[in-house]
Amino acid sequence: MMIEKLMKQTSFNGKHILIADDEEYVRNHLAKRMDGMGLVVSQAGTGQEVLNLALDGPDLIIMDVKMPVLDGVETARRLKTDNQTRDIPVVLLSAMAQQEEVDKGLATGADEYVMKPVTFDRLMESVRRHLLG
Repeated sequence: MMIEKLMKQTSFNGKHILIADDEEYVRNHLAKRMDGMGLVVSQAGTGQEVLNLALDGPDLIIMDVKMPVLDGVETARRLKTDNQTRDIPVVLLSAMAQQEEVDKGLATGADEYVMKPVTFDRLMESVRRHLLG
């Protein structure tokens, strides 16, 4: 178990993830678990915060679709049309499983759309795919 944990830490060493969700406990839970794997984690509670923090150049953005004022879909669209942020992979998370919603999210240029509820292991599969190739 310790070897597996060490391997996870070194494989992600220094990679920066921005987690965006309007639910603070969700952000804190994910940040705590990801931090323990050697990831550097920033948090945002709104789409505007994501747009501001994305200028710091995270390696990956994991973002809930349902956020107040500026939702995840519109935020992803803005990220993907901005020359400074368009190459940052974006994973959208949503409980909205209708194909129309998935298509709408992916049409922004988001790299992946993951359905909630999602296990931490499933989310980490996406992180590994986008950060490690």
